[in-house]
Amino acid sequence: MENHTVHYFGRLRPKIVYTITGIVTVVVGWQILSMVMHEVIVASPQATLTALVRLVREGTVVRMVGITIQRLLLGLFFASTIGLSLGIIAGLKPRLRTFLEPVRWVGMTLPAVIIVVLAMLWFGFGSTQVIFVVAAIITPIIYVNTVEGILAVDERIVEMARVYRFSKRLFLTQVYLPAIGSAVLAGLTLATGIGIRAVILAELLGALDGIGHSFARARSFLNTPEIFAWILVCLILMGVLEFGLLIPLRRRLTRWKQEQ
Repeated sequence: MENHTVHYFGRLRPKIVYTITGIVTVVVGWQILSMVMHEVIVASPQATLTALVRLVREGTVVRMVGITIQRLLLGLFFASTIGLSLGIIAGLKPRLRTFLEPVRWVGMTLPAVIIVVLAMLWFGFGSTQVIFVVAAIITPIIYVNTVEGILAVDERIVEMARVYRFSKRLFLTQVYLPAIGSAVLAGLTLATGIGIRAVILAELLGALDGIGHSFARARSFLNTPEIFAWILVCLILMGVLEFGLLIPLRRRLTRWKQEQ
């Protein structure tokens, strides 16, 4: 056990060193860029950190992040429900998959800004249009990954289940759902990153609160340090969601599949 722990930390140490080196390189490059360019264009790391601390003390960061996360999670919920359901059915029914292909193509091709404009026309300003935008952009991603997962299921396992006369419920719960877990989680990880960009874009153009609205407000006053502070908030939020939630879920699923 002790040797295994030492080996694990021995492998982890170079990754930590390279990660820290990469972060330091980015910060140094950022500092140099802020010294070369005007402060209205690029805020320095120190000015950005000062603005971020002020926003945190005022309670603005907690309030706006809470609003944005709520919209993001609701959009992810609706997108996952629709994309997963349609993806499973379309993966099992080739005719439905062919029927939905034009819809999938439109959903993945239409620029996000156009979806935001349409949502503003249909739902006005506020949370409804933001949640709709997130769901509309993310659903095709979840759908495609689910379909690919269904199509990648080993035919020998499916044939064995047919021999043992599995019911439709057993086919779904014992054959297909375990097989598509990795694909769905990969799609969800990608969708979360895209979802954050989508929710902020929708808030920037058509909301009265949230991170995107705060970003637009800082831009209108040419408050560059605050703009960069909100960029840092977005990066931290994505890091927390990915490394605190999605990666542990993926590792647990991978461990469970290896134990089977």
